[in-house]
Parts: sequence; C-alpha cells; structure tokens
Amino acid sequence: MRILLTGASGYLGTALMRLIPTWRPEWDLHITSHSIEPSDDMPNVHHLELRDESSVARVMDKVQPDIIFHTAALNAGDAQEMYGTNAQGSGYLARAAARSGARLLHLSSDVIFDGERGNYSEDDAPNPLTLYAVSKADAEKNVAASGANAVLVRTSLIYGFKPLDPRTRSVLRGEIPNLFTDEMRCPIWVDNLCEALLELAENEYRGILNVAGTQALSRYEFGVKLMRALNADSSHLIPTASSQSGVIRPRDCTLNVSRAQQVLQTKLESVNKVIEKKTG
Repeated sequence: MRILLTGASGYLGTALMRLIPTWRPEWDLHITSHSIEPSDDMPNVHHLELRDESSVARVMDKVQPDIIFHTAALNAGDAQEMYGTNAQGSGYLARAAARSGARLLHLSSDVIFDGERGNYSEDDAPNPLTLYAVSKADAEKNVAASGANAVLVRTSLIYGFKPLDPRTRSVLRGEIPNLFTDEMRCPIWVDNLCEALLELAENEYRGILNVAGTQALSRYEFGVKLMRALNADSSHLIPTASSQSGVIRPRDCTLNVSRAQQVLQTKLESVNKVIEKKTG
C-alpha cells in the first residue's frame, strides 16, 4: 500500500508520520511538507503546493497512492492564501484522488458550525463564521463534489503529551492566560485520532464522520485539566467569557460522535480517561 500524507510538519501530520511505520510497517509512506525539503536521504518527501493544481498532479503521478491522509491546512495568515490552500487545494487533491481511485481521508473541523446549539451530527449543515471556517466548509463541498472515495473527518481540538501540542505548550508558558468559559469543544487525543484514521483508511465508510472526544469541555475547563495532568500551576489561567470578548467565534462546536462509535472499533475517549491513562 502506497500512502501519501500531506501536512507532515503539522501536529497531526507529525503524529501520523511517527505512528504509521509502527502500526502499519508494511505501508510505503510518502509525505509532503513545506518545512521538510526533499533530499537523496529522504526520497519519500515531496514538495507540494496545494494552491497549484499542476503541483498536486505531479505529486499524485509520482507517488500513485492507494490512500491519502490530507491533514495540510492553514488556519491563519493571508485570507486568499488560506482559502487557496484549504478550499481550492483540497478540491484539486480530491479530484486527483477520484481520477486515480485513491482513498482520501480529508481532515475537517468543528468550527464550520456557528456554535448556536452544539451536539452537531454529520447531517447538520455548516454555517461558518470566520474566514478559516469558510475555507474548511468549502473544502468539504469540493471534496464531496469530486466523486472521490473519501471520508470527511470532522474533528475538534487535538491535544497530546509526547510531544505536547502547540496550544498546550503556549498555555503552559503563560502565553494564553485567558481561556473561554463559554466556548465548548470535544477535545481528542492525537493518538486516538490517528488510530481512528488508520482504521477508516482500511474500511469502506464514505462521507462525513465526526471523530472527536466524548467529553464536552469549555476551553477553560480543558486548560485546567491539562495543567493539572502536567503537574503545572493552573492558577495563572483566567476564566474569560467569549461572549464579552467582542470577537465573532462559534460558542458551542461540540460534535455528536454516535455514528463514529458504531462505525469504528477504535474507542473514542474522554479527556478524563486519557489523562487517567497517561498519569495513572
């Protein structure tokens, strides 16, 4: 099986790059990354510019993957570059996957919803509020319209311990002291998400699937739990109301994962259970 992993320098991509050789040693893994340059020592690294359809076609023709894990995305910076990468680039990749018959695991996000009610199912229509959310919602449309054998994986805050995810590192360093008490998410441990993605790569499910943790937490509650799990002082965390911040953000992006719990053998876990495993 030839595997193409986009976004290998991102947190989820790095985790997949680390775990695939251990969990699926028989797979021939190829990666794309802007920060890891191809070399004679790393022949399975490929330069990919998602905004350039010819670049996507070149990599697809060279690798000829059976399975694609598409984790690459921009969540900040120039709006046009972000939309081109996330929405248009995902469409280019999905159409190439459809032409070649590759199975595509496309990573989407819970922030495509407006957050007015939470507990969103796979059948709920996105209503994005931010430029990033618009780019991810349109990416879903482009993948769905491509005809590719694809799973659109909607997930939530991704966290981990070895190494720490970037957000937790920032909280630990005191760079993000204000955490919202009224913004709800379903955080998922990165290894748990990777396990679910590998299982999805090998089964026949197609369409949208919510893959997130089973515990709904505010950003503040989540931050406190992680600080305590790391034996760090949580007293510097400041509970803040998103509704009073003046920033337009979805408040409740919690995902209903009942379908994933029926489809997957992988057990989706709560933050409490993961912390118990890691610290017990």
